[in-house]
Amino acid sequence: MYDAILFDLDGTLLGLDNDHFVNLYFKALGQKLSPWYPEGEIIPLIVQATEAMMKARGDRGLLCDVFREAYDRQSTVPFASLEPVYDEFYRTEFDQVRSISRPLPLARKVLEQAAAITPRIALATIPIFPRVAIDARLNWGRLSDFPFALITSFENMHTSKPNPNYFLEVAHRLNVAPSSCLMVGNDYRDDMAAVAAGMETYMVLDYALNSHLARHTPTYTGSLADLHDFLLQIRNS
Repeated sequence: MYDAILFDLDGTLLGLDNDHFVNLYFKALGQKLSPWYPEGEIIPLIVQATEAMMKARGDRGLLCDVFREAYDRQSTVPFASLEPVYDEFYRTEFDQVRSISRPLPLARKVLEQAAAITPRIALATIPIFPRVAIDARLNWGRLSDFPFALITSFENMHTSKPNPNYFLEVAHRLNVAPSSCLMVGNDYRDDMAAVAAGMETYMVLDYALNSHLARHTPTYTGSLADLHDFLLQIRNS
């Protein structure tokens, strides 16, 4: 029995081709910010600021602060002056990317099985996006009304996957021991890093990523349908 179950979002609870998503995301964001940045300039800027978040060790404040600091070191326009523009982008133009995603009918059933085991269900999506962008993707997956106990975002986390401290921080926020947690995800590098934090893991193979970068062996592997049956078995045991 688990005291908490953590779920990745993209490729786990939401059908999404990661490479296609990134390409469309940057294209839409570049168009939105074209009045301030020449074509092609915004992508390396966002990539560098995102890499700073993923390398954060937790001693530089929240990830949103790490992002802003890294952004301002490279940008001719302060992030603070563009923050309303970014917020508007995520509330409007970001929805253009929705066309390449698809809701997974099993996702809600899996979440319901997990919630029957423990009320501490966390959306442990990689916290390099603001909450508004995560809420949008939950809406794409028709999961926006699910009562997650925690949703990680760059406004509330100090570290990011694949840093094991990310998973320790989530466990602390849920007030549970890492050893009593199950991390469910589709990324061999980012999600299975929970092993290093002492968690059990379930690798969902439907949209598997980064098998060549795997450093940890998942506790369990299978499809989303297999995960549903696995949770049902635990629930009934």
